[in-house]
Amino acid sequence: MKLNSLTVAKVSIFAALYVATSFVPISIFIGASSMLTLNLIITPTIAILLTPLEAFAASLLGAVISLYAAPFQAIFGPYTILLPVVGATLGSLAYHKPKAGIVASIYLGLVSCSYFLMRPEFPYWITPHIIGAVMASGVGLTNTLSYKKRIPIYAFVSTICEQATMLIGAVFILSLPWVVFATAFPLMLYERFIGTIGGTIIAYSLCLKYKEILPYD
Repeated sequence: MKLNSLTVAKVSIFAALYVATSFVPISIFIGASSMLTLNLIITPTIAILLTPLEAFAASLLGAVISLYAAPFQAIFGPYTILLPVVGATLGSLAYHKPKAGIVASIYLGLVSCSYFLMRPEFPYWITPHIIGAVMASGVGLTNTLSYKKRIPIYAFVSTICEQATMLIGAVFILSLPWVVFATAFPLMLYERFIGTIGGTIIAYSLCLKYKEILPYD
């Protein structure tokens, strides 16, 4: 990552977008007194529009500021910072370096296996994670699709990597029982749908508008 004015501007702008959307609640978190916010549409946007190092910096900066500025969305305390960082960084790595999509695939696979071992009573929760793992490795290895077709795919991969990080916290930090996962399953699908569609729309719009400065292909 070249540290120039353009890079600093991109990192700062997307970090600010993450912070701003952290004040807009869209869903409750079942099992804790916290809210999920609109910032979940910014994580996949960052993944697609910024390089992996830029995505890491922007998501980290935005997450740290949001932890203190909007504490109601800090579900797991300081661990909450990892949610957008993992989602944005792995999503960006998979999108901009297609063969590296296997990293996101392995991550999703490991999280899915961990969940299944800990909460085998409700295995359906990890269905989208398994789909994301297949998509990340499959599209990454073929790399035959145009960027317009890859954007929604990797928006989903990014947001489900973020959710996988949240899943680790729910199982190992909050120790939520399987009943909570069964109850929250429709809500989780709704949240990831919002993240995928929202991230795709923003990424499409900015790619077309600022394609000369954004690494959209």
